[in-house]
Amino acid sequence: MANNKVITNKLDRLERSLKRKLLSFYNSKIKGSVIPIDILKQKHNQQLQDLIRKTAQESYLIGTDTVGNQVLAKDQEFQLFISATDLTNIQGLTNRLSNDFWNTAQRLQDREFTVTPEGEKKKPFDPVPALTGIAAAVAFSAFNNAIKSKSTQITQTPIENIRNQNDQFVSQSLNLDIGFEIRPVGKVQFVTRRDGKVDKDICLPLDGTIWFVDDPSIVTPPTDTHFNCRCVLQPVIE
Repeated sequence: MANNKVITNKLDRLERSLKRKLLSFYNSKIKGSVIPIDILKQKHNQQLQDLIRKTAQESYLIGTDTVGNQVLAKDQEFQLFISATDLTNIQGLTNRLSNDFWNTAQRLQDREFTVTPEGEKKKPFDPVPALTGIAAAVAFSAFNNAIKSKSTQITQTPIENIRNQNDQFVSQSLNLDIGFEIRPVGKVQFVTRRDGKVDKDICLPLDGTIWFVDDPSIVTPPTDTHFNCRCVLQPVIE
């Protein structure tokens, strides 16, 4: 799609920013520590979740705005909306990828302090690739989750219910201008970066594939594709 490059550039920036933050967090809180990971998790998990949630929220809003812009092309009165379901999605993603971080940290710590039969420490794993994968999963999964969630919501939820959800959410968190008419958005399309780095075995064959939003066979990058996948789902407006 025409704006795919703009979107992926935004997501790339979020990924790189979160990767730097995760590496800084790992190096300052975990690397070289002999304290068990479960203890470190109890002490620092809230700080980690705040880092991940912030990126997930920004990415999710990019996805929400993408759906909104697609519908806006058909309906000039459409406006962005956020719902309680979106908050649940963001928190669920934050929890899952926070756990992934701590599981990764456990593997890195185990390797760091493993001694060979000859009495030498094994060469530690490089944390950069592992934490890059987590950062990519946060940025791209949150975006794709927003695309599927908002497309499903617009298609299946009565407008009055959405407005009620918006009113409740706005009163608690955001100051958004609510009030719009809805046009159906019932499909999403798999879109690659369309450059030489696209995975030829997994992603290239999927480029342009369209699914209904409730199709259980939807392939969601990067969760269902590969490490550091840059592909995205985008709404299809017919």
